[in-house]
Amino acid sequence: MENVSDSKSARRDGDDVLMARYRRGDVAAFEELYQRYESRVYGFCLRLLGDPDVASDAFQDTFIRVMDARHRYQPRGRFVSWLFTIARRVCVRKLRVGQRQEPLDLIENRSATEFGHAPAELGEHYARCDELQRVLSALPPEQREVLVLSKFYDFTYGEIAGMVGSTEAAVKQKVYRALQFLRSSGGLASGRTR
Repeated sequence: MENVSDSKSARRDGDDVLMARYRRGDVAAFEELYQRYESRVYGFCLRLLGDPDVASDAFQDTFIRVMDARHRYQPRGRFVSWLFTIARRVCVRKLRVGQRQEPLDLIENRSATEFGHAPAELGEHYARCDELQRVLSALPPEQREVLVLSKFYDFTYGEIAGMVGSTEAAVKQKVYRALQFLRSSGGLASGRTR
């Protein structure tokens, strides 16, 4: 059985190797990185911005910036931290220029069979996603981003601090305050998370 830390280490090494190949012009290496992270980056943008169209723009801008910055990439930390730092900066710019819209409408014109779920299950799933986005939208953006990075994407407080240009203690405090706000507003059931 493969050790989880070995798997994460192999992925990190794999990401760095792929970026090195991409720096040398191997487009297939970029395509593999894109496929590996596209859903996570889009989900992150969507949770921060709340609008599928704006999140899609941010997602595309993120990968364009990765392409533009490939020659400057240095494997000092985890590739995924570097990637999410870029995504975060793109989202913050979009928030600053007012491209965020309220609230997220996740129900699209798709058949339930596309997702392999019965219509009732799919409706419940969309209702939960819609409620989650509504609750996250109530948070101030700086609390929302650290909460999303911590709880949805499993970044450490130290990694998040590096991404947002803050201290680990400040990140912990923002996550704590976000969770307290969500609990007090009824957005989370009381109890401990992780």
